[in-house]
Amino acid sequence: MDKKTKFWIFSGILIAAVFVLTFTIKIPLLTGYFNIGDVIIMLASILFGKGVGFLSGSFGSALSDIASGYLVYAPFTFLIKGLEGYICGLIFEKLEKGKKPNLGFIVATVLSGIWMAFGYFLSEAFVLKYVSSALNVNRDLQFGFKTALVNLPFNLLQGILSAVIAIVLIVPLYKNKFIGKMRT
Repeated sequence: MDKKTKFWIFSGILIAAVFVLTFTIKIPLLTGYFNIGDVIIMLASILFGKGVGFLSGSFGSALSDIASGYLVYAPFTFLIKGLEGYICGLIFEKLEKGKKPNLGFIVATVLSGIWMAFGYFLSEAFVLKYVSSALNVNRDLQFGFKTALVNLPFNLLQGILSAVIAIVLIVPLYKNKFIGKMRT
């Protein structure tokens, strides 16, 4: 199987996996919800590269927002979660080339999880308030700096918890010969 075919097959499978994990396991917060779909985004980025990580994070997470009734979040989620996957894959690539995959697992997942939390903080504090008002959507959700500040610790917890779970899972998966042959 050629690289392009593998790329699109794994992207599709991992988009579905991110969607399912994000949609099925969620805890409502003040304006959004806590989930561990980030684990799949991080695994996808490290095992299959930043491109697959971007696509799985952006499409899988945004589709979950749409299906969950958080339509106003979807464009922001698309960008934030897509960049989370891309950042994770990019950092890991750099550290893996330096022959430091174990350090790469930790640094890539933690930094991408922190990016995700701050991406949501910025969107909730400065943009979503105006977008939801202008579009007259989600009137039951309150946005702004104070709300974003309340959600920030939960989003940081989500990012760090996802990083820890991903690190535990990635160590055996990365060394697995079958998965190694599947990498794009």
